[in-house]
Amino acid sequence: MSDNLRVIPLGGTEEVGINSTIFENKGDIIVVDFGLGFSEDDVYGIDFIIPNFEYLKQNKAKIRGIVITHGHLDHIGGLPYVLDQIGNPPVYGTKMTASIIRDKLKDTKKLKDASVIEFSPDDTFKLGSFNLSFFRVNHNIPDSVGIVIGTQYGNIVHTGDFKFDNTPFEEPVTEYGKIAKVGMEGVLLLLSDSTNATKTGMSVSESSITPVLEGIIVNAKGRVIAATFSSLLTRVNQLISLAYKHGRKVAISGSSMVSTVSIAKSLGYLKVPKDLFIKIEDVPNYPENEVLIITTGAQGEENAGLMKMIMGEHSSINIKKEDTILLSSSVIPTNAFLVQKLLDFLVGSGAHVIHQSIMDVHAGGHAHQEDHKLLFNLVKPKYFMPIEGYQSFLDTHIQTAKSVGIKEENILFPRNGLAFEYDESRGFIKKERIKHAPVRISGNTIGDLGNRVMKEREQLSGQGLVTVLFNVNSDHKLILPVHVISRGFVFSKKSFQLIDIVEKKAQSLFESHFEGKEFETGDVREYISKRLQSFLFEKYGKDPLILVIVNINGNTKYTSNSSQ
Repeated sequence: MSDNLRVIPLGGTEEVGINSTIFENKGDIIVVDFGLGFSEDDVYGIDFIIPNFEYLKQNKAKIRGIVITHGHLDHIGGLPYVLDQIGNPPVYGTKMTASIIRDKLKDTKKLKDASVIEFSPDDTFKLGSFNLSFFRVNHNIPDSVGIVIGTQYGNIVHTGDFKFDNTPFEEPVTEYGKIAKVGMEGVLLLLSDSTNATKTGMSVSESSITPVLEGIIVNAKGRVIAATFSSLLTRVNQLISLAYKHGRKVAISGSSMVSTVSIAKSLGYLKVPKDLFIKIEDVPNYPENEVLIITTGAQGEENAGLMKMIMGEHSSINIKKEDTILLSSSVIPTNAFLVQKLLDFLVGSGAHVIHQSIMDVHAGGHAHQEDHKLLFNLVKPKYFMPIEGYQSFLDTHIQTAKSVGIKEENILFPRNGLAFEYDESRGFIKKERIKHAPVRISGNTIGDLGNRVMKEREQLSGQGLVTVLFNVNSDHKLILPVHVISRGFVFSKKSFQLIDIVEKKAQSLFESHFEGKEFETGDVREYISKRLQSFLFEKYGKDPLILVIVNINGNTKYTSNSSQ
């Protein structure tokens, strides 16, 4: 690692999510954000992905802290999985952000060893060779900030997620004065949110959505069930305020929504009468036109509250024809198919469904092109790096930068893991690309499961499982006919003939190569499975996962051929 100033986007420059950036200087490292995301590949059993943290593990003694811009999962979600592996550096966040982080760490039993430190947007402090200060920005969660990182070469500005909203809902406007002051002092490098870089004009104000939401609530004849992100607190606050105004009780569904609302209430970000909220199980005790349910599941997640209501798996709520279903969130690109399925389910239920394609029920939390132009003119950066978005988003953001006079040679086009090092005479120079492939999270497993495991999961999903049982005596001779059990491979009575063929083929292979001979069971498993796979694929075009079991001196009893 060089002692020179370096900037390394660790995640979020080739996808939406897993946002994280490394800053190095004089042997010190700080990290801005460490989020999670969802894989766009067809991977089986992978819950989500986080940035590759191998470089941070190798240099954990030099990490002075992780500074978080706001409390959304694409900026904090990776922390529970990485902190203890990189030396538990202190994590810094504003009041709301720090509270959400503590809650997530508590859920994963990682809070005890972690250090989560709160700061105010007006605070300044030093982390190693970096001087940090902050400015409030509008997003769609309270306490969002941009960061000014002071170095010996000049200031670096990291916007975090932001938009310019001159009429935000019950929160302060962006601190334009601070941004302008930093711009007047001189900014070496600007890193800026590109999520909505392709959208023209100015971003939509949160307050403009309030009348639309109010009209929906007023005109609904039955229950209103509003689904949104649990961390989209601005929207949650709007819905709760409107429910109170129009005499509806509020019930919260979904563990993450319950947790986030509880935190926001305790910190004073949700100021409503105590008797406004009712338990979700008490909803049937109230008139349907006097209830608003706020739930998770706007992205079609299988285990979220809304999908459970649709499928009849929720403990208290089933969707009815009289319900008005409000989906108030943007669609994460990787979830587009799930959201379409969700809409189809809802339409099939007969409920009245309202979503962004029908009515403006969601104001995005990210800057549009005119917001970007205003930011460039306030900050006046010498160098610019777009972050947070697909490569095409970053490229569009670059075109906007050029339109306001940013020189092409001063624009850094990032890739995950690509290091840029600052040289006073030559500017930012591309250096090596560190290990950058996102890390997969599957249950409690962190890291690469291996190609073999992923191949097996693919086979199970697509072609099913064939289990081949061999029972042999101590002389290594078969004492029972070979038996095959399949799951998800063939499923009609006519296909039992194929099972018979597989059994005969497997027995023939064993008798010709292993019958009466000394052998290692591993050799039998490998030989039989490879030959059966080739046989089934060549003759029938099938490629199931084949599991070979060799039982020596056993007296295994089994039923007749079966398949599911």
